Amino acid sequence: MNNSLESVNLEIIAHLKKLHEIISTSLSQSMKVFEDLDIESAEQSMENANDIETLHHTIEDMTFGAITDFSPTGIHLRRLIAYIHTSIGLHRVGRYAYKIMEIVTLSDGLDHFKDLDTLPYLSELARTALSIGVRAVLEEDLSEIDELEKLEAQSDNEATEMFQEIAMYLNTRRDISNIAMLYVIVGRYFERAADQAINIAESAVFLVSGERKKLGLAYKGVDDISDLVIDI
Repeated sequence: MNNSLESVNLEIIAHLKKLHEIISTSLSQSMKVFEDLDIESAEQSMENANDIETLHHTIEDMTFGAITDFSPTGIHLRRLIAYIHTSIGLHRVGRYAYKIMEIVTLSDGLDHFKDLDTLPYLSELARTALSIGVRAVLEEDLSEIDELEKLEAQSDNEATEMFQEIAMYLNTRRDISNIAMLYVIVGRYFERAADQAINIAESAVFLVSGERKKLGLAYKGVDDISDLVIDI
């Protein structure tokens, strides 16, 4: 393919790596500020949203421009489509991180009523899953897809167990309803971040194989999730 297209691809990859780095940091920061209910730090971290928007739109513009300028076909076109889907997925996760920080700015007067074990774990699962999904696209390597599907199943299971635990707390304590609702919302955002990693990985499968495959189904309905647990 034209060397100019190859150079554009390399530049897009560099931007995607930077976007992924910013998003991963934002997810980590969102968990930290929620753990501390640190309103000031949340407001400062929210300023990264503009960088995420700018970088996402830069990747989109470059990718659509490459399609227009070079009229690629086959794997060359699939590669550019995968880059767009990856950027969209990362952008959505950035929105989730922003929403968590926004929640923290509304938490004045609230306190945690339990140790936050599950939420940090969900955050780490999401970050690990995203790393695998992005690597699959940028390196065009599907070797970690099975691990990713296990991580996504783990995320779903952890979130479900946390929601059930919170429901039990609410049966005995009526004074925690506001902060308990925030736990559910934040947990849901981290779970959805892992789902975006699956969407990104589906783009990698399409890029490499030319076939569309629905991921995230391999471990649905598994009775003993402990068999799937991955150390992260």
